Amino acid sequence: MQHPPSPPPPPVGTHAHGARSYVREYELRLVTGYTLIGVMSTFQLANFAAVVVAAETQGPFGLLRGMAWAPYAPAWADAIGVLTLVAVPPLVCVFLVWLLNLWPAPNLLPPWTTPEHLRAARVLHRHGRLGGDPRTAMVARSLSEALLVHADLITPRFRFAFTAVTIACSAFMVAVGLYLTVRYLGQDDLNGLASGASALALFVGFLCLVPLPIATRSRARRYRDLYDAAHRGPLRRGAPR
Repeated sequence: MQHPPSPPPPPVGTHAHGARSYVREYELRLVTGYTLIGVMSTFQLANFAAVVVAAETQGPFGLLRGMAWAPYAPAWADAIGVLTLVAVPPLVCVFLVWLLNLWPAPNLLPPWTTPEHLRAARVLHRHGRLGGDPRTAMVARSLSEALLVHADLITPRFRFAFTAVTIACSAFMVAVGLYLTVRYLGQDDLNGLASGASALALFVGFLCLVPLPIATRSRARRYRDLYDAAHRGPLRRGAPR
């Protein structure tokens, strides 16, 4: 494949600063995503543990029935259920937005890329035009390659099968979450309601996200073809590759 010519060099002194600013923001976004996953997992594990502990203070086995704090365990379980119910669905929404705005690793983009370059490059992708800044256009071209590097290795048949399985599994989990939500809502079980609502929010979000990668790859492929077509003439005249 022919590579387009390199853009004009950035102004003196901006190369290292731009690279550092992109790396910093990229790492901050990764930390944000992992923190969201950790917080959601902690809430769910605490909710499950509260149910188990409360059951063991009152259930048929009663392994914890003799503890001094046993009478308070159901109230604590309800409190944790309320916290999980209030906190996890909004966190799921934030996590899905984070997934939508994942940035490519710094090594997949030109070394002088800044966060502003990437944001402008995404605008070029959405509108399907080259723009007037050659550096931004080059970042958009590299972004296209980053988005397509794995997609081009997968056959369309396998991609279709993977998408179908993802939709089927997500739909099944939506049904489970809906069942748990309705069941525990009728029983006033806050812990079960929190689990059902969290699963429902997460997998409904996944179902809504399924078409987006298809549209993203289509825009990336269209921009890559547009950019390469625009630079095909200079390449034939001996411009650097």
